[in-house]
Amino acid sequence: MDDTLPDDAWKDSFDKLLSPRPQLRELNIIKKNVRVSFNIDSSVENSNPDILSVSECSMPKANLLNVGDRFNIKRKSGSSISTPCEKRLSSNLFYCALSPITSMKLDGIQIDVNQKVSDIGKEQPRAIKHVCFEINGLDDCESDDPKLKSRHSRQIPKEARKRSRSSLVLQPGKWRKSLHTWRRTFQTDGESISLPKVSSPRKRTTKENSSPIRISGRKSAYLNKTLESNEPISYEKEVLRYCAQRRPLRFDTAYAAAKMLNTCKIGEGVYGEVFKYIPKISSESNVVLKVIPIEGSELVNGEVQKTFEQILPEIIISQELSNLRVNPTNSTSGFVNIYNVALVKGKYPQHLLKLWEEYDEKKESENDHPEMFTDRQLFIVLELNFAGSDMSTFTFLNAEQSYYALQQVIVTLAVGEEAFEFEHRDLHWGNILVEETKTKQIDYKLNGKEMSLATKGVRVTIIDYTLSRVTVGECCHYNDLSTDEELFAASGDYQYDIYRLMRDELKNNWSAYAPKTNVMWLSYVVSKLIDGVVYKNTNSRAHKTHMTKLKDFYKTVLTFKSAIECANYIYSLK
Repeated sequence: MDDTLPDDAWKDSFDKLLSPRPQLRELNIIKKNVRVSFNIDSSVENSNPDILSVSECSMPKANLLNVGDRFNIKRKSGSSISTPCEKRLSSNLFYCALSPITSMKLDGIQIDVNQKVSDIGKEQPRAIKHVCFEINGLDDCESDDPKLKSRHSRQIPKEARKRSRSSLVLQPGKWRKSLHTWRRTFQTDGESISLPKVSSPRKRTTKENSSPIRISGRKSAYLNKTLESNEPISYEKEVLRYCAQRRPLRFDTAYAAAKMLNTCKIGEGVYGEVFKYIPKISSESNVVLKVIPIEGSELVNGEVQKTFEQILPEIIISQELSNLRVNPTNSTSGFVNIYNVALVKGKYPQHLLKLWEEYDEKKESENDHPEMFTDRQLFIVLELNFAGSDMSTFTFLNAEQSYYALQQVIVTLAVGEEAFEFEHRDLHWGNILVEETKTKQIDYKLNGKEMSLATKGVRVTIIDYTLSRVTVGECCHYNDLSTDEELFAASGDYQYDIYRLMRDELKNNWSAYAPKTNVMWLSYVVSKLIDGVVYKNTNSRAHKTHMTKLKDFYKTVLTFKSAIECANYIYSLK
C-alpha cells in the first residue's frame, strides 16, 4: 500500500492561488470569455452570462430598440463575470441593440469571427410594424411595448379581448387598406370584429349585411358666406369641366392596349388600382394611371364609392398643386405632376384585367377583381408623372443625401402653405416618392424669393392629397375627420400619434388652417430618416456629420409654427 501523500498536500490555501491558470479558470477567477462592452466606459453587460451571436439573430436593423422573442434569439450559456474592458477596439466590430444606460434587459452581442467587417454595415431588412388598435386591444397584443400591453389590458374587458384580435401587420404608412382587409377576412366564431362605426356619406349599396366604411369626408366651404350661391351646384358638370370633356369617354377606347406600351400594374389601394405605361404617341414617358371608381352602388374593396362631390376637391387640389411648377410667385416641382384627368365609363379593358391578374398571382392583391364593374360604371382616371419609389422602400446613399431630400420636402410644403394655405395632413413615408436624378439643384420661389437647393442625386415628390386641406380662391377644401374614430385609434408608431396631435391642434375643426400640422409631419419624416430608412454607406464622415444634423433638427423642429418658418431656418443655414 502506497502511503505517499499527494504532491500538493503541503500547500495551504494561499499557495493554491499560485496554481496554473487552468485551475483558476475552474474557480472562475480568471474570466473564460471577456466581451467588448457596449459602452467602452462600462462593463455592466459583461455580468450577464447570456451571449448573443449576430449570425444567430435575424435583426432587421442594428439600432432598433425592440428586441426579444420575435427575433428568435438563441441563448448560449456562459460563466463570464464582469471585467473592465480595455479602451481599444479590435477588428471585430459589433452592433448594440440596446443602450446600457436604460433599465431594459441587456443582451451581449458577440461577432462571428468568420464574419467580414465589411459585411456589418450592409443593408439590413426592414422591420415590419405591428400596430395595435386601442379599441380592441388584447392580452396577446403583438406590440413589443409592455406599457402599451398593460394599457390595452386595463381598457378592454377580458371577454372582449378573447373575441378580438389586437394587431395586424401593415404596409409602410398605408394602414387603412390593411385594416380593411384584416377586418373583412378575420372572424372569430363567426362573429365580425367589433370596431367603431363610422357614418357613410351614401347609403346606396347592393350588398346585404355589409358595413361600408368611409375613408373620405370631403367638404368644401366658402370663407366668405356672401359668395355662396343659392343655386344647387352640379358636381358632375364641374368634374367634366376640369376634365375638359362634355361627356364620359369609353374606358376601353380611351385606354386601349394599342395606345399603351410596356403597361404593368404597380400598386393598389382602397381607392382603386395603379398602373404604369408609356404612351405610344406622347412626349411623356412612364405615366402612372390611377383608376378610381365613382358613383356606383356596388361596394368596392368594402368601401362605398366616392361621389362627384367628393372626388371634385381631390381633382382641384391635385391640379392646383401641380400647376405650382409654373407659378411666378410661389413655385415648386415637389408636388406630383398631373398630365391629365379623365372621366370614363364602362367595363375594365381586357388588357388591364390581365395585368391585374398577373399582379394578383405574384403579390396576392387585396382588392376586389375589377371584372365586377358593369358597362354603367364611372371612373376618374388620373394620369400622373412617375416619380420613383416611396421613401419607405428607397435606399439612400448616406445621411447627407436624405438630409437634402428633407430640405426639398420642407420647401415644397412651405410653397404650398404660402400659395394655398396647404396642409397635407397625411405625410407618412409612403406618400413621399424618391428617385435618383442627375440634376444638380432644384429652384423654388417662396413669396417671390428665389431659392435653390442641392439635390445630392435625389429628387423628392409629395403625393396623395386624400386628407389634405387647401384654400383656392374663396373656397376651402378639406376632409372632415371629426367622426373618423378609427384614424385616431391606432398606436405603435409615431405616425399614429401625429393624427391625434393634429386633432388636438385643430380642436377637431378640420376646416381651420393650422400650418403646425405640416411641422408635425416633418417631425415624423425626420424620425424615419434617422431610424427608419436604409443607407448604403454608414461609415463615411459625410453620413455621420449629416446624421448629427438630422438629430439636431429633430430636437428643434416642433418649435416652428409652420413649414415656412422651417424653410427660412434651413435656408439660413446654407
